[in-house]
Amino acid sequence: MHRIILHIDMNSFFASVEQQANPFLRGKPIGVTGKRSSLERSVVAAASIEAKRLGVKTAMSTWEAKRICPSLLLVSGDPKKYSVITKRFNDILRKFSPLVERFSVDESFVDITEQAKDELGAIAIALEIRDQLRKICGELITASIGIAPNKFLAKLASESVKPNGLVFIRPQDAIHFLDTMNLQDACGIGPRTARHLEQLGVISFPQLRALPLDLLVREFKGFGFWLHSVARGQDRAPILATEEKAKSMGHSYTLRHDTWDPHEIRHYLLALSDRVAWRLRRDGFVANAVSVSLRYGDFGGESGEHRFSEPTDDGLTLFRIAWQLMEQWRDPLRSVRLVSIAASKLSTGSVPTSLFKKEQKFASVLPALDRLQRHYGTDAWTRASLLSTRFHERSSGFNYDHEV
Repeated sequence: MHRIILHIDMNSFFASVEQQANPFLRGKPIGVTGKRSSLERSVVAAASIEAKRLGVKTAMSTWEAKRICPSLLLVSGDPKKYSVITKRFNDILRKFSPLVERFSVDESFVDITEQAKDELGAIAIALEIRDQLRKICGELITASIGIAPNKFLAKLASESVKPNGLVFIRPQDAIHFLDTMNLQDACGIGPRTARHLEQLGVISFPQLRALPLDLLVREFKGFGFWLHSVARGQDRAPILATEEKAKSMGHSYTLRHDTWDPHEIRHYLLALSDRVAWRLRRDGFVANAVSVSLRYGDFGGESGEHRFSEPTDDGLTLFRIAWQLMEQWRDPLRSVRLVSIAASKLSTGSVPTSLFKKEQKFASVLPALDRLQRHYGTDAWTRASLLSTRFHERSSGFNYDHEV
């Protein structure tokens, strides 16, 4: 029996959520930006269906988008709002099957082989998901749904029926369907791979199928086996219903203006360190290493890493080491545009008790501060030195709130 896999991809996700939340935006071309201010330094994170029809594209700079579409309305991204809808979306899917894999912020795979049994059952489930999405998330939150025997074909199928379409690809129709698509429509075949294939005389799926396996492996190593399989509509990748444990936790922030001021850079680094430390404690991890990086105004960058002798989940400890690293190589003559810090080599366990009374005192207060954050959110408390340091939230793809 062939598997029955759904790929559900919400249409113009960020923009649709904004239109659902604000009736004034409905039916109008809008672009969701990555910042609440300094629009000239931002990009279009998502364009509404109306904006796409007028030529606006995702990742286009806001000034270029306004040039192409003067009537475009720019809306600042709201990550918390999108997070709520994403959770509702995946909760809906889990009503139909426990085998749900969140592929990105606005798309997921679902294995409904056992639940659907056949084509009619699969289509019925897809229609019910669409109905639930409308009722629970809003009538403007629509999705394209591809149904196929594997993940590769299901995702390609949903891409072929945007926006708001539904298609079922039978196993016997896989080759015919593939031959109607462009190679770069396929998830996994990016511009670099496409250029390499073109050098081999391959610009279509039929031509890819004609290449011998040994040639593909010689040219692409292990990736050649995958290309050989998907060219025939084959993909054995399972649904990954549980997410992998985090290997690192980090935050980055693009400043509202480029700065040379070391005090401003220090304050943002400390604030980011506290956010990383909170996530470590919240999820039961300690860090055995920390890395820090920055990007200059000219888009050059530098980074460094330090490994701890003892694990930590304290923001001040992360900050002190990160700042020492940064000061070793930061160029004071170049303005800073972005600051990033990440805790890595994560493990579970407890943090050794400090020998210093001041640190012991702060550690005793942390559980109460953590309870505040669980109840009231990340900004429930801040250090007095950071009262004037503000994060202006932006959307960032799969993650939220500047997480990396």
